[in-house]
Amino acid sequence: MLGRDGLDRALLLDLGARAGGAQLRSYLTTGNLTFDAAPKEIDRVCRRLEEAISEVVSRPTMVAVRAHPWLCDLVSNDIFAGVTEDEWECEVAFLRHDAPSVDPSAIPETRRTRLVATYERELASARPRAGSARPHVTRLLERAAGQPATARGWSTLRRIAEDP
Repeated sequence: MLGRDGLDRALLLDLGARAGGAQLRSYLTTGNLTFDAAPKEIDRVCRRLEEAISEVVSRPTMVAVRAHPWLCDLVSNDIFAGVTEDEWECEVAFLRHDAPSVDPSAIPETRRTRLVATYERELASARPRAGSARPHVTRLLERAAGQPATARGWSTLRRIAEDP
């Protein structure tokens, strides 16, 4: 997301701080941001951050937030063990933290995309790096949930989880 529509790292950090996040840090150039906030403040921080980012990029932009321990648990489970990342795009799609749980039976046909794991508001998949009939995990989750979703690459999630 960074580098598009006037959103850069410094601005994203500033928007996060103005939304109420503390101890902000951005990762790579992907638009991932970590911050500290009291549990009772998460909804407000997310709402304010979504509004601010949406205003900058001139389109609705959802924010998916997860607690760092949750992400560390996800990564430690090594759900993509045995998947060759040179051949497969390994990603996890996220709904908003307060979205209703996804019904696994509502996930549409995945074709060549492999579902690796289904969670309450997340879907992990591996899809071939090339060719047709390989739906993106974000689209699969959005169709199943009827809600906006966003996805992050497994390498990005590992990097964030490794950061204390």
